[in-house]
Amino acid sequence: MVRDEMVVGLGSGTTMMKVVQILARMKSSAVFIPSSSTIQRLASDLGLELSSLDVHDKLDLMIDGADEVDANFDMIKGRGGAHTREKIVAGAAKHVVIVVDRTKLVRRLGERAPVPVEILPFAVGYTIRKLGVLGKPILRLGASGEPFLTDNGNYVVDVKFRSISVPSRLEKRINNVPGVVENGLFVGMADEVVVGHEDGYTILKSKMDFLRFMRGKI
Repeated sequence: MVRDEMVVGLGSGTTMMKVVQILARMKSSAVFIPSSSTIQRLASDLGLELSSLDVHDKLDLMIDGADEVDANFDMIKGRGGAHTREKIVAGAAKHVVIVVDRTKLVRRLGERAPVPVEILPFAVGYTIRKLGVLGKPILRLGASGEPFLTDNGNYVVDVKFRSISVPSRLEKRINNVPGVVENGLFVGMADEVVVGHEDGYTILKSKMDFLRFMRGKI
């Protein structure tokens, strides 16, 4: 999918680290725009050419991972805390490809993963109480026990919901809470899902592909 003349956005997370390593082995001469400092450092160390949205505001392709993907290709992302930047980069891309293993496919979003919500450090308790009206929020902590910090210098609250029946509606309700920067619901952004599994990989291009894959038909 990646051709030398392209400008390509890179997501974040452990799956994307593997993707970046493969791109480096391919000696790809595309221009890459990373969405996290971790992926930026790795891609730079491996010799990929990097740029930014200030230079290239239209991308040919975005490659990213996900925590959960449903039949409509709506997603929960942000376990690494980079979902705000990932959503910006994905919004600039003509085509968005999501790379996951089969365990990330779900019948309904929220089955396993909470929704990460990036919030401003100002008035944390207030923002968390407001999010508590919608679900069960927990402030994410780092290894030292201090609040986890995003690349933007903000906090992340992981919010568990009993049921996410209409992801687009919930995405807007979360973002309407004062103090919220962005949340990890990605609705209507993915064009294809590449699913890794025991026999290799399968590319899903539609809801029908997803349902057939879940039934073991492809």
